Amino acid sequence: MAEIKLDKEEEKPLDPAAERLRRKMVRLMAISIGTLFIAVFAVLSAIIYKMNNAPDTKRMIEADINLPETFVVESVDVDGENIVIYGKTAENGAKILFFDKFSGSARGKLNLH
Repeated sequence: MAEIKLDKEEEKPLDPAAERLRRKMVRLMAISIGTLFIAVFAVLSAIIYKMNNAPDTKRMIEADINLPETFVVESVDVDGENIVIYGKTAENGAKILFFDKFSGSARGKLNLH
């Protein structure tokens, strides 16, 4: 079985070419680790910036929405910047109405027959 030598005294110094190569590799490793830390810091900074400057989605919505007189609301849904109201009228049957979430202005309607 081969013997493993652990004494540092028995190690021979590297020849000059190998020492230059080792120094280049250490320098490359240091540059790579530094670049990695800078990139991680930049990503974390961007995430924190986005979290602190996100649009205020918790603001109070207050709008007047004019519905037809005979309209019976079945359900209401909020989708992005739209308020979608599902309901029925006595004359036309089912309708889907779309309104702007912030101003209350009508964006469109679908008549379902």
